[in-house]
Amino acid sequence: MSQGSSSRRGSDRPLVSLVIPVYNSMPYLLETLDAIPEQRLGPAELEVILVNDGSDDGSEKVLAEYAERYPNYRVLDQPNSGGPADPCNKGIAAARGKYFFVLGSDDVLTEGALGELVAYAEEEGSDIVLARMVGLNGRHAPGSMFTHSKAEADLVQDSLFNSLTAIKLFRTDLVRRTGAHNPTHLRVGSDQPFTLTCYLAARKISIRADRAYVLIRTREGGDNVTSDSRTSLDYTALLAATVDVIIDGTEPGELRDGLLRRPVRGALRKSVRSRFLSLSEAEQESVVTDIQEAIGPYLTERVWGHLEPLYRLKVRLALAGLTDLLRELIRWEKDGGEESLVVEDGAFRFDLPADLVESIGQEELRDVKVVGMVALEELVVEDGRLRIGARAQVRRSTTPPDGVVLRVRRRGTEESFEVPAHDVELAGEGGPSGSSGDAVRFRAEVEVSGLERAVWDVHVVQRYGDQEIQNRLGGRRSPHITSERRLVTDADGREVGTAYFTRDFGNLSVDIGYVRITRAGPLAEMLSVLETAPGRHVALLRVQRPASLRISTLRGIDQDRPGEEIPTVSLRDGLLAAALPSTVRGSDRRIRVADADGAVIVRLPDPVVFPTVDPSGPSIPDGAVAAVEDVARTARDLARRVGLRRPRRRAR
Repeated sequence: MSQGSSSRRGSDRPLVSLVIPVYNSMPYLLETLDAIPEQRLGPAELEVILVNDGSDDGSEKVLAEYAERYPNYRVLDQPNSGGPADPCNKGIAAARGKYFFVLGSDDVLTEGALGELVAYAEEEGSDIVLARMVGLNGRHAPGSMFTHSKAEADLVQDSLFNSLTAIKLFRTDLVRRTGAHNPTHLRVGSDQPFTLTCYLAARKISIRADRAYVLIRTREGGDNVTSDSRTSLDYTALLAATVDVIIDGTEPGELRDGLLRRPVRGALRKSVRSRFLSLSEAEQESVVTDIQEAIGPYLTERVWGHLEPLYRLKVRLALAGLTDLLRELIRWEKDGGEESLVVEDGAFRFDLPADLVESIGQEELRDVKVVGMVALEELVVEDGRLRIGARAQVRRSTTPPDGVVLRVRRRGTEESFEVPAHDVELAGEGGPSGSSGDAVRFRAEVEVSGLERAVWDVHVVQRYGDQEIQNRLGGRRSPHITSERRLVTDADGREVGTAYFTRDFGNLSVDIGYVRITRAGPLAEMLSVLETAPGRHVALLRVQRPASLRISTLRGIDQDRPGEEIPTVSLRDGLLAAALPSTVRGSDRRIRVADADGAVIVRLPDPVVFPTVDPSGPSIPDGAVAAVEDVARTARDLARRVGLRRPRRRAR
């Protein structure tokens, strides 16, 4: 940043102010302070404001020593305020830089982090820059907004609401224009209203996710400044403060509803957990009143959707003023009650104790989210069919479905057909991805080679009376089912398409005629299998680029890995002869043909005797007659090159 300093010669204003509130932070404070000289900012560019909030563990002496050592460091001493809000406000108010950055006194800036962030803000014209954080000692660091760097981020789409800590680079004018501050009455999350206010006033917010910029720490003893026990009243106070900022700064609509996700999923949910029971009845009534006033008027359908069903039930009880029932529901949950669903009169409802069911009523208990879950456990593609084994369930449901079918739908249309499941059996708890609830295991076989040219998507439908729960199949699957495409052939072995897993979600689809999927793997047409001598069979294929192919047996039922390599001889005109080992005889007569782009599985027809054909035996396909004649002309070369005996006429 040395070039930037020349533009401000003659000005006393630094480029950036680093604000560090400090309360009893030894020994972590030393690491925090020692990292500051490595930020690649000169003394004229950086001021460091150290707010000592009544420390008495030696932190106050360390701060004084550093301020004496570095002329661009200032210490603001004050009696202990009881929380982080006041020292943050004092430090930000004292900041003279064009930008400021708030850092915890036990957190650490990585080398060059602050210099890079300021340079980026100057280049991009950013009002706020979020910097990727990494947790130390088990500290959780927000991550949903740090999937990639972005010069101009969206508050909702880029999940900025999931990072409301003040550990960011801010343009100082934001505070001057908005009066943003950390509410001192909040015992938890006091930086959330501050950050939300700045978010809503910022013209441009950027994200730097290319490396770790800040290391945030949980202290060894768990005694961070904000780690004290919090009550439901603390969280409803935070709920009210953050909702007020959002309502004041937005109009009704998607932005407001999207931002309300944070206080609804954060402070609101925390206020109706087991801590609620530690309050007096009068305090519990205050929590209920706070919920009604803070969020009640703004619970649109989208905002309700931010809550899981059991939390929706709790909030509905609070909005109705049913504090006694809310208390009993939370006590049931604290005593080990788990959210589960049961089907009654053809509809799902919460499975609660009988007294709660009677008191709450069926209508409220049926406000549940029914989520179907399926997992693919077996997939074999052969003879133009998909042979499928799978599991299905409704998450947290204790009621198995009345029936299960596969629904195969033509993509982009309503055209579909159904295939009933067979061998359906209860699989017990621990269904797809280990989710709770009872699952069923089933099998199904789908004929696909005769379908019209199109992409066909595979769904699982669970039926509960007249209610259907439909899910795409394949996104969850057993580890042995790889993502390789699988060739679809008709009953005669002719290639008609491919079965594949979609790129985004890994769902199973079938492309008949290669409408969407570019053909992968070699083009291999099976012409015939010739019996050149008793017990000796040669497969004859028409291929492209025979030198690039590797032909092998299959490894058991696994179509994705090659087995024993099969010796081949390249003939002319794209013909390839393969000397088949005895392992491909019998019921599993298939071989694997692979090149650098993929592999196809080819089924072998019944062998015919060569060079003469038994009229009573299987006939040579019409397309193979010329090939057989070609083989006859090259029989000696074939025998010599693959070690086969010269074919002889069999005695009749």
